[in-house]
Amino acid sequence: MKTLIKKKKSARKTVHMSVRVPENVVKAIEILVELGFFKDKSDFVNYALQETLKEYLSNVRIKMTPELVEKYFELLEEASPKLSEKEVLKILEEVRK
Repeated sequence: MKTLIKKKKSARKTVHMSVRVPENVVKAIEILVELGFFKDKSDFVNYALQETLKEYLSNVRIKMTPELVEKYFELLEEASPKLSEKEVLKILEEVRK
């Protein structure tokens, strides 16, 4: 008996984004899709964006100032008011490592 494994849908919310891309870049992406490296053009773009973000964000260094920390906590409260300050500090410490 053959078992079908269904891929769980990602819980991440996605948004539609339009970008202008040189024609030759689109043709190269289409070739990679045709070769089976990516499911479709969106899959390629998502992969490329994630890899680029990993590269750039891993090199970002900022000077922590009291104003920056305060702004961080303000934004965090807007995004997720369920986290305590202790939890946030723990996450921040893990990120800094």
